[in-house]
This record gives sequence, structure tokens and C-alpha cells, in this order.
Amino acid sequence: MKAFVVLLVLIAHAHADPAAGAQLHYELQSFHDVHDDAMQPPEGRHLVLAGVRLHAFIGTRTIAYHIGIDLAAGSTIDGGGFAYDVALFPVGGALRFAQTSFVTLGVGIGASGALHTVDDAVTFPIEARFEMGRGIRLLGRVRATWVGAAKERHGGSPSVSFIDELEAMIGLRLGRAYWDFDFPTGNGYFVGAVYREWMGAQFVGGIIGYSLDMGTPRKPR
Repeated sequence: MKAFVVLLVLIAHAHADPAAGAQLHYELQSFHDVHDDAMQPPEGRHLVLAGVRLHAFIGTRTIAYHIGIDLAAGSTIDGGGFAYDVALFPVGGALRFAQTSFVTLGVGIGASGALHTVDDAVTFPIEARFEMGRGIRLLGRVRATWVGAAKERHGGSPSVSFIDELEAMIGLRLGRAYWDFDFPTGNGYFVGAVYREWMGAQFVGGIIGYSLDMGTPRKPR
């Protein structure tokens, strides 16, 4: 995976106006519901997901085109049902600042569900992400999702009526910053909190993971 991140940056470096970056996250999330309006079955009240997120952008030193892919799988603990949540973000934009910090906005398509507890559905997410800092790095994202088919999942966000599902994460990475292949790079482990609204239930939980970021420099070394 690290080799793929390096390849993305090297490809961008070959262009006349080189500017690119990539981020790789390995994550383990655990959610438990704290409020339920009876849309959510009892078997789906505790969810564990492990996955990987690979995102990249290419463009100028400040504005760039963003793409990404998220893959996660796990289980609803109470019901023992296999759960998954995948998404591809082929369209998006990035705003870069400082040396390696950024904010991105992506529009995607995906799928999610859980065996015996949550019907499978096509999903249409819009996700905002940000990362700020170098070795010690603040990580976050917010995702709003609309669901195709699976009518019982429509209107599943208790706080925002026109959104089917809502998710947010905030985390802090305690890692190191260095230069690799003459590119500013950072990596390390992070911990954080997660929040999710799904099928009428509100979930809170924790997240642990490992992240790696690399990009072309925005400022002289």
C-alpha cells in the first residue's frame, strides 16, 4: 500500500505543474447505539468494522482533483451478521494549505448492509475530509448518505430529516513527520471518536488506526 501511495505522488511529479498527495488509513471502529426509535432491530445495536481508506489528489499547489476508495467489513455483534460498507469517490476537490494539510469534498457511490439485520442497498455518499498538521495530525470526516432501494433505511437520520444516514469521525494521530523521496511524509497511530446515524438509531463509539500521508511540497524544504 505504501508503494502505491509513492507511485501516485511520483506520477504527479512527472507533470509540468506537479502537485499531488495521497493518504492511507487502516481503521478499526466500534459503534453502539445510544438512542433508538424502533427502526433499528435489536440485533444491529452493536457494530464493529475494520477497513482501509485510500484517497489521493492531483492538481496545483492549492486546488486539486480528489479521488478515493473506502473498504470496510465487520459484524453486528448481537446478531452475528456479516456487515460491510464500501464506497468509491470518483469526483471531488481538494483545498491544500500549510505544508501537507488539506480539506477535501468527494461525491461517490457505494454499498452497505448487514446479514440478517440491515438490508443491502446502493449508497450515494457526499463526504468532507480534513487533515491538519504533520506528525501530530488532526484527522476528521463527515459523511451524508442517501440510500437507493431498501426503503426501510430511508429517512434513517434522526437529526437531519432529508438525509438517510450520517457519519462523523474526529481523531488525533501521534506520529512522526519526515521527508521520503524528497516529499513531506507523515505516519503513525491515531485514536478518536465516531458518531453514526443509521436506521433511526444514533450510534457513538471509538476508532483506532494507522495513517500514512505523502505529498509534493507546498513550501521549500
